[in-house]
Formats: sequence, C-alpha cells, structure tokens
Amino acid sequence: MKTVDIYQVDAFTDVVFGGNPAGVVPDARGLDEDTMQKIAREMALSETAFVVDTRGKGPADFEVRFFTPVAEVDLCGHATIGAFWLLAELGVITKEKGPGRDIRGEENRNEKGDGKRGDNSGDGDEVRVYQMTKAGKLPVDILFGCGGAPARVMMTQNLPRIMGEPSRDEIRELERILGAPEGSITGFEGARPQVVSTGLPDLIVPVTSREALLSMRPNMARLADFCTKRGIISVHCFSLETLDPASTVHCRDFSPAVGIPEEAATGTASGATGAYLVLNRLIEVREPVTKIICEQGHVLKRPSLIHVEVASQAGEIASVRVGGSAVTMLRGRMVFGA
Repeated sequence: MKTVDIYQVDAFTDVVFGGNPAGVVPDARGLDEDTMQKIAREMALSETAFVVDTRGKGPADFEVRFFTPVAEVDLCGHATIGAFWLLAELGVITKEKGPGRDIRGEENRNEKGDGKRGDNSGDGDEVRVYQMTKAGKLPVDILFGCGGAPARVMMTQNLPRIMGEPSRDEIRELERILGAPEGSITGFEGARPQVVSTGLPDLIVPVTSREALLSMRPNMARLADFCTKRGIISVHCFSLETLDPASTVHCRDFSPAVGIPEEAATGTASGATGAYLVLNRLIEVREPVTKIICEQGHVLKRPSLIHVEVASQAGEIASVRVGGSAVTMLRGRMVFGA
C-alpha cells in the first residue's frame, strides 16, 4: 500500500479558520500526475501543492506542482506560502546556515557534499530558497521569528505582463455576469480592467465601491465560459475602499473556469493587482518599494491579509513579492493503492 503524508495549511492568516486553505504534500516523490490530481480532488481545496526536495540535484531547491480539484495550474500563491511555511515548521528549511533536513530527517548536502547551503542560506533570520514551478524558477524568502519558527513567507513572482484589455462591450457583459450594480465597473474612473500576469493570467477589475464589490453574486457558469474563451484563470475584483484603514484594497477573486467559484486569498492575483495598481498609478508609488496590503475573504467568513511588495526603479517595475503568515490546521496520512 502507498502512504502519503498530507497537511492542510491556512495561508495569509495568523488565526485558525482564517485565510485560504491549501493542501500540502511535503514529500511527493514517486507520485505521478494522475495520483496528484486524485489527491487534490480528494482534498477538495482550491489548490494542493506537491513538493519534491531537489537540493543538490537540480537547478532549484524544490520542485513544486499545483493542482486544483479539476486541473493542474502553473503557479499558486497561497499554496506556495502554505508549502514553504510547512517546510520551515518541519525543519526542512531552517534559519541557520546549515543544511536543514529532508523530509525523512536526513541532512541535505550540496553537490560538494559539505552540508552547506551556499547562496540559499540568506542573511540573518531570512532564508532564500528557489522553487521550480511550471511558471519558472522563483525565489521564496522565509523570515524566521523567535525560537526559529517561521514568521512570514514571501514569494517572488514573475515580472508583470499586460496580456490584454477587454473591450467596452466585454466590460459591460462582465458587469452583468458578475451581478454587479450597473456602473460599478463601467463607471470606474482612472483605469480599465486589464489581464495581468505575474505567473498566471488574471483579469484585474477595479470597482467603484466596497459596497458594490460585496454585493456581487456572479453567474458562475457564464463566468467560467467568459474566462475559458479568453484564457483567463481568474477575475480579480478590487475596491480602494477597505475595512481596515491600514489596508490598500479590498478584493474578491472568482475562478470558476478552474473549479474555484471564489477564493478567500489569492497570492498570484494579488501580485498582479499590486503591479496593476502601480502601473496605473491608482496608489502612491514609492521607490524603491511600494508596499500594498490586500484584504480578501471576508464575504466567505475567512478574512485574509496578503502583503505585496512592488519594487521599482526609474518608473520600471523590478520585482513583485507576495506573502504573509500561515497556520497548519490538519495533518494526516492517505493510504491507497495495491
């Protein structure tokens, strides 16, 4: 029989029953694609991350694949935060400049076999590792707090790409599909919806008010069709009116085309939103880094806070980082096969 250890980690929160839950398999060696998809379907969470430790064996420290209950996706923000938070909790990644452990408790050694982490060790209490995803090789920074426990995980996403802009007729159609009040999207002044990718193509949609945003009741079947025809992973709506004065935007994310009606926290789309805000000058842009806080999940009763850092130089975006804290909620073991 095959046994697989699996965890549920709630990302972008520091309290139980908050944030966005992700499944994490910290040791996915030997699992084929079909089995990963079945595990993700069994977990019935928006995404499940499957991790293979490749330190000293490949171009990155970890290979990570992400599956929704119905399909594999190139990248997932909240599952990345959850996966690397868990790896830090398990001691697979440590704040010391030593090798840490692999999932079996054995030391990891680099190609020279000397047990050093090389340039992955970071300075002080922040450690940088690299994940290889289908969106490319991306840095992940783990900040450790008192007692060596993880305090925050920040993932670097790809530089933003503007992949398209819906026509006025499409925006009017989208407003109806989302069940938004008339004029709450078409009447937004200062910027139009755009498809932005920092790893996945998300349609970023500004809304005139938080009240209008919270009133949305999308037709999920029509929205899934709208997204599929345009190659969009999610429709990520935001308002500049927030519940917490310290936050920058209040967001809702709809991804029915990949089997997720609505998410409580969306890391990749938050990175795209941060880039959108900076590129369209909807917020005060500061160099070298503009810091953004995204609220999400309140309508689902799973409040989340997503931290976004957009670095820029001479008006050009140089990097996008997204992160937050997490809570490990469940741990268990799946037994299956013959």
